[in-house]
Amino acid sequence: MRHHVCFALLLLSLPAICALVIDSDAGDTNARAPAQVPGWANVGTRAGLTAIYLGNGWVITARHVGAGDVVLGGVSHRALPESTVQLGGSKAPPLPDLIVFRIEPRPALPSLRIRPTPLGVGEPVVLIGAGRDRGARTTWNGQSGWSWGPHSLLRWGTNRVSAVGVDVGTGEIVTRAFVMRFDPGGTRHEAQAAVGDSGGAVFIPRKGRFELAGVLIAIASYPGQPPETALYGNLTTAADLSIYQPALAALLRER
Repeated sequence: MRHHVCFALLLLSLPAICALVIDSDAGDTNARAPAQVPGWANVGTRAGLTAIYLGNGWVITARHVGAGDVVLGGVSHRALPESTVQLGGSKAPPLPDLIVFRIEPRPALPSLRIRPTPLGVGEPVVLIGAGRDRGARTTWNGQSGWSWGPHSLLRWGTNRVSAVGVDVGTGEIVTRAFVMRFDPGGTRHEAQAAVGDSGGAVFIPRKGRFELAGVLIAIASYPGQPPETALYGNLTTAADLSIYQPALAALLRER
């Protein structure tokens, strides 16, 4: 079956959500900081969606999420007016679905390491997003999976990179992305993003440490797939931050 790729926008007919559907559903395990993975505290909410605190007062999220106040660890941080920067903005369109902006007060959190090189197919990743959990089992058109659950909170899950160098979007907004496929038992805590998960984080282990490799921007579902479902074979896409690592590193060094 072919997939339909769409930006993970917040639909007006749905509640404010930004979800990770976790195949293992290991109780509250996935709602606590994952062992040895820094960055959990750096992921927060932005108007019901997700944003990531990079450090030095800077936040990154999807462009279609937009700039605004960010809540980290239950504390609200005000977005500084006119601080928004469109990544890739020095070039002609198409532009990526990524922005950065500054917040205050600055959180007492460490700066994140940004992945400097593109990912490879098969590499393991950790996804973090705030939102709906896993609901009841469901089957549609021969594809099994899960309905979205009723609860929303920060969660983490795992997956593997299934494709790289994929362009997501049309017109003036096109983002170079990597893709993760939702497979039964693919990883221990196999995760699929859902509509509204925009701005979430993708971390990857590298040389004994974890780096921020991507920002969740879109999902791919089957044509005609029922709403509020995550079916095996669905895809999660994330903007490849290695392209912008030099620019982001410079922001984190600014005084």
